[in-house]
Amino acid sequence: MSNIHSIDLNLIRVFDALLEEQNTTRAGERLGLSQSAVSHALAKLRRALGDELFIRGPQGMHPTPRAMELAEPLRSALNQITTALSEPRFDPATSDMTFVIATSDFYIRGLFARVMARIQQEAPHIRLWLRQFNDLNLVEELDRGALHLAIGRFGRVPSRFRREPLEMVEMVWIMSRTHPAAGQPLTLETLGHYPHVDIMLSGQASQEAGIMQDQEGLERSFVTSNPVELDRLLRDAGMTRRIGATVPLISAVPPIIAQTNMVGLVPKALAEAVGEGLDLVWSPGPLPLPPVQIETLSHNTYGAHPSVVWLRELLGDMTQGGEDQI
Repeated sequence: MSNIHSIDLNLIRVFDALLEEQNTTRAGERLGLSQSAVSHALAKLRRALGDELFIRGPQGMHPTPRAMELAEPLRSALNQITTALSEPRFDPATSDMTFVIATSDFYIRGLFARVMARIQQEAPHIRLWLRQFNDLNLVEELDRGALHLAIGRFGRVPSRFRREPLEMVEMVWIMSRTHPAAGQPLTLETLGHYPHVDIMLSGQASQEAGIMQDQEGLERSFVTSNPVELDRLLRDAGMTRRIGATVPLISAVPPIIAQTNMVGLVPKALAEAVGEGLDLVWSPGPLPLPPVQIETLSHNTYGAHPSVVWLRELLGDMTQGGEDQI
């Protein structure tokens, strides 16, 4: 028989974290608790509810049928309590919030290095948890409040999400300074003759999956620019864009380009940051390359909270005046 009087809000938070992580150490990291504190809380829950709740297996802690029954009502109650008790005011100088942000390696390397330097000065207790969004289900993560912001290139966006423009990113073609075509105007024939380094689209190469990936009504892109027009012009000239390598990270493109006769399309800020060290040259190429619109995405439930508004404004301030700097 359960003893509800022995269950407090912190135990419910531990229960919810264990459901998500299925590991006491990771659940503790998520809550800022030690592994032993999580184990102690789980023991109290087991005694109070008269059920094992989680059984250790080779793949982690697996919830029992009773735990699965409790999962949704307890999570709903926890969300309501959290919302009701949330302090609408936000003081970055004293807040110890952890912001969870899904973004690309390009922004982790560039923008967020500078953001962290500023946060250390203005909001020294705030922490950032940056997650690579390539293989994340953004819809699911935003819906359950596991993400404060996602940063990327988006198409259609469900109405329950809030989108805000962040910056326009200029794109350029890069090649090694020792490339046979270096030092000459970059032509369509050059782009058709030499192999390209492509960006992975969440498990599928961009030329196979299309530019935008629809994920439960949210269109997002991991491709830094639209190659469709280039592909069409190459076909008209009797050529095809030949893919020599497909990589999951934007930052992986320049080192490969530096050692090969391949070409690739990257943000201009990245080319300027690493080009000299890797002995690269870059060019806008034979086609107009419209800047890529990068946006922030948040859930309507959390996107208007003063803390998220502050974070969005901070990011906007750091990217004002053009493309991101690395």
